[in-house]
Amino acid sequence: MHRTNPHRKGATPTRRSVLAVLAATVAAAVLPAVATAPPAAATTGWSWQLFTYNGDVWQRSSYNGTAQFDFRLGAGGSIAEMRYCPAGYRALLSPSYAGEETDRVVQSVLWGMSTADKAHYYDRWNIDQAGNMAGEFTRTVAVEQPNATTTDVWTIADKQWIDGLTSRYAGSDTVPQLTRYTRLDNGALQIRRVVRIPKIVDGGVTQANQAFYLENWVPFMNSSDTFDALATSLDANGNPATWYPAASVPDYPETPVTGTTGYSVVFKQGATATSPNVAVVQSTGNGTTSGTSATLTHVRNSLPWVNGIGALPGVHITNSQTDSIIDYTVRIVPNGALNAAVAADLAAQVGQVPAPALYGPSATLPGDLPGIASRLRGYLTSPAGTRTAHLAGL
Repeated sequence: MHRTNPHRKGATPTRRSVLAVLAATVAAAVLPAVATAPPAAATTGWSWQLFTYNGDVWQRSSYNGTAQFDFRLGAGGSIAEMRYCPAGYRALLSPSYAGEETDRVVQSVLWGMSTADKAHYYDRWNIDQAGNMAGEFTRTVAVEQPNATTTDVWTIADKQWIDGLTSRYAGSDTVPQLTRYTRLDNGALQIRRVVRIPKIVDGGVTQANQAFYLENWVPFMNSSDTFDALATSLDANGNPATWYPAASVPDYPETPVTGTTGYSVVFKQGATATSPNVAVVQSTGNGTTSGTSATLTHVRNSLPWVNGIGALPGVHITNSQTDSIIDYTVRIVPNGALNAAVAADLAAQVGQVPAPALYGPSATLPGDLPGIASRLRGYLTSPAGTRTAHLAGL
């Protein structure tokens, strides 16, 4: 929920964008030529490669052995870069605002909604997965490979997004998190985030029954050669049915996800048959709770800015309890063209993504969550982790 800061100005060239150009130049020299356009994700023939390069961890999707989309892991296990390989490794994420590598990256954002009203949202308790506005990184504890298709990143976020609020919220809990990337055989990248709900201390007073908003922040580029529109539904032939040009993308509409399509697609107007587009997919279920009196409201949000389009799945947690566990999954689905097969595939994938699940402090946890929750809770007061945006050595 990165609303535009009233003190922010237009984007300038950043270290990240410069590095992206350099990396693309190097990669283009050493990698084989790729096709001019990728196929739709609904088509078989997709594969993945996990590799390291210059200290970074990359995930690359390919179609029949030809590179298509790159995802570089960055600070706190965020996605610092997404690139379209066939077009000279073109960057697909919005440029940084002022050189920081902690904002316009694919990450989780957790807001303490009870700590300030909407008019003063910038005063709210706010922890971002990658780090803070000043560019200080979250601590990354470990990067692990449970199997050939999965990468786990364990992190401890301990920086208020606005550094000036650190003293106000002194004594609040850190936010340990697991980010699990699963590389699916249809070319989609599934992102599962498991987060421990923290204690908030505001002005020395511990807050009870807090309201939180957990968002999957996905900041795409808005430019003439990437994306300039957002669709929230496609017709049976894959044409945008409900859609908005970039400047008219709704600003945090808080649309309940039940009754929606469950996806948002960024695309280029007039080029849906020839240019790549990317869908962000979430469940249309409102979510489940266990062992807690808290309630969930699962929403689809969006946000436009001068060079970006945000596709922002989120979940509101009301009347929460400290030490609860939230488990939230979304997918990033790159497509080569909008057509009937893509429309059908996205509808199918919405049904495959689990709805958010919240478990109270003493709830019985299913599946692999007991081990995950134990590890997250064990990190609560741990000094472990490295503040870095380059994860290959962890």
